[in-house]
Amino acid sequence: MPVSSNVRPRMEITSALIQSATDPSPWDLGNQVLYDLCRTHPGHTSEAAVIAKIWLIGRSYAAAIERRRNKINGNDDFYVNVVAPKITNSGIDEWLRELESFDGPTGESRQKIVQVHGQVTRLFEEFTGLEKRSLASKYLHFHLPHLFFIYDARAVKGLQRLRQTVNRASGVSVEGADNEYRKFFEKCQSLQQHIKGRFGSTVSPRETDKLLLLASAGMA
Repeated sequence: MPVSSNVRPRMEITSALIQSATDPSPWDLGNQVLYDLCRTHPGHTSEAAVIAKIWLIGRSYAAAIERRRNKINGNDDFYVNVVAPKITNSGIDEWLRELESFDGPTGESRQKIVQVHGQVTRLFEEFTGLEKRSLASKYLHFHLPHLFFIYDARAVKGLQRLRQTVNRASGVSVEGADNEYRKFFEKCQSLQQHIKGRFGSTVSPRETDKLLLLASAGMA
């Protein structure tokens, strides 16, 4: 029976797919610039640093913060008069400090990680009027790349194509978390565990993202 055009064909995890996801990429240098920016300016007390980080990460990853409801001011004024003050006064540095003791996205750390993502998602929504779970995941990833998986439509599509090897998310909600990201996070952990168990390879959140993008494009 032919596959419906609405059903994405499934893919198998292969050693070749894992190798492609862990090999160097032409995009690594650009991403390293963003990692270095957040490592050099990890805090949120300087409005100039906040603007640089949210502007460059959002624009680089097609998730710009200036995409919002009820656009009244120009983009430059929005960054200076709204975005930077809201973020610097949000308590985000305290939220991030609560994650400092975690080495990776383990079962133990999952609850706190998705709660912080939920806090940042709600913060962005307060002054944009839009759900910003994708931008929140990307912004947090560049600050704590060992903890946060990158969420976007292509990553979700990649998980759907790998669904025969990825466990379904639990139905257990986490207080304060964005439930969509919580389910996505659990599936990414399941993917990591499958790769570790079957191939003996440990893939980072960045490598997990690369693998999901390859899967979404049908590149086995």
